[in-house]
Amino acid sequence: MKFIHPHLRIYLPGAILVLLIGCLLLVTVEKVEGHLFVNSGNNAFYDFFFTYFTHVGGGTFVVVGSVVLSILFWKRHQFAVPLLASLNLILVAASTQFLKHVVFSDASRPIQFIGRELLHTAPGVEMHTSNSFPSGHTAAGFAFFALVAFLYGKNKWIQLLCILAAVLVGFSRIYLSQHFLEDAVLGGSIGLACFLLSYVAVKNLKIGKSISE
Repeated sequence: MKFIHPHLRIYLPGAILVLLIGCLLLVTVEKVEGHLFVNSGNNAFYDFFFTYFTHVGGGTFVVVGSVVLSILFWKRHQFAVPLLASLNLILVAASTQFLKHVVFSDASRPIQFIGRELLHTAPGVEMHTSNSFPSGHTAAGFAFFALVAFLYGKNKWIQLLCILAAVLVGFSRIYLSQHFLEDAVLGGSIGLACFLLSYVAVKNLKIGKSISE
């Protein structure tokens, strides 16, 4: 485990384990059948919770959160954190949007692929029909909480909460029928990859106080 930064020795393996479980489900459970199973477990509390929690993976939350983290850790790392946070989000946005709109532009969301009449939808949630693969919210969630876990890496409880938060963002996209499991799994994988690439780049640039401290 020496190749993993000490501050990520809980978050990174935990997030990878969840994504591997997701991959296992992808090859053992039929796409529509699995989605309908998740969708059937709806209730008013889940509708309310996931309708709002899903925004934790949205652009506004992760941008504001990254700015706050940059301010909080300015004295310790100076320009390193805002650079890491910015590169992290730029890579996530660029990669997911390229895949959504160029490579997999014909990927349908559950509401279109399965049919609205077969799905429960949470009240007030705007349903999207296209550009399903991969999930941008899940990618942003996994990337942003990797940053949080890294910066607060000495606290194992925060790392565990970061894993939970990232997973709940991904699950919220499936529960709300905005994405299929495959979209969330790839999104989470992209998010982790973008953070790790950002970390390596910022570490090698050696701007401000070392991000590896």
